Amino acid sequence: ASATIILLSGSVAAVVVWKWMSKKMIQKKMEEAQRTRDEGLKKMAKAVQQFREQVPCGQTDAILSLPLQGLSGRLREGSLSPRTVLYTYIEKVNALEVNQQTNCLRHFIPECEEQLQEIQQQKEKGLLYGIPVSIKDHISHKGHLSTCGLVQCLDTPMNEDSVLVKVLKRQGAIPFAMTNVPQSLFSYDCSNPIFGQTLNPLNHQKSPGGSSGGEGALIAGGGSILGSGSDIGGSIRLPSSFCGLCGLKPTAQRLRWVLGVWHIHLLNVDICSHPTPVPCALGPMARDVDSLALCMKALLCEEMFQLDPTVPPIPFNGEV
Repeated sequence: ASATIILLSGSVAAVVVWKWMSKKMIQKKMEEAQRTRDEGLKKMAKAVQQFREQVPCGQTDAILSLPLQGLSGRLREGSLSPRTVLYTYIEKVNALEVNQQTNCLRHFIPECEEQLQEIQQQKEKGLLYGIPVSIKDHISHKGHLSTCGLVQCLDTPMNEDSVLVKVLKRQGAIPFAMTNVPQSLFSYDCSNPIFGQTLNPLNHQKSPGGSSGGEGALIAGGGSILGSGSDIGGSIRLPSSFCGLCGLKPTAQRLRWVLGVWHIHLLNVDICSHPTPVPCALGPMARDVDSLALCMKALLCEEMFQLDPTVPPIPFNGEV
């Protein structure tokens, strides 16, 4: 009997120690992810400061007030430089505290500075030439995490851009920020235990909606002019409605991201025990309908159809 008691006591102690170690490991992962985000914010703030030392602030309000089509036209004709526009939006997020007020940002993408150099070397200017764009957390960008707000996804950075990000880049866009999402994406709010609660920029007592809540808050707060979200049961439409924006959920599989989809499959298996009966759709979020149309026209191009043969090769129909 005494041996049994000792054995049971040892087992209980082992379970307690294991749980304690697991909790410490989870806490360490979360702190590392938060530290990486904070370091990215500081790095971008420093880059903006260096830019402003070379180019004094003068066009900020004019640039931020331009609609997407107007901004695109100015960039393509050369009256505005992609560098000026990129740092103006990064400055809006940093210095004017869009992120501090709403906690909408999951991470800056420092490689945006490399993308800035690459698009200036492109022979042809794409439809989104020089446009800074934000992307939802789970849309893969090379070298960055795709967390879905889950601790279990904090280990492995993506080793390749998703198809959507590749096409955006080929069209001259500059992905510069990844935005916050609710834990597991299955929520109409926008909160997770790693990066916290995102607030509505129009009313900090309200939710921005979910699951593309970080996108909604960033765009509505003026920190991004064009974003990419995803939608199964309202994840683009609700944040757009809550934040006073325009959003489009296209027909499922009209746009695909391919890489990064593994998290959704994991969630379907773990939470639903079977694939979701309603397929997820990627779509744009912006301030007006014309911006959504321009984004869809840019994305529905030969590059999209070549990179992902499962996407029906139906180009954008401007008349429709």
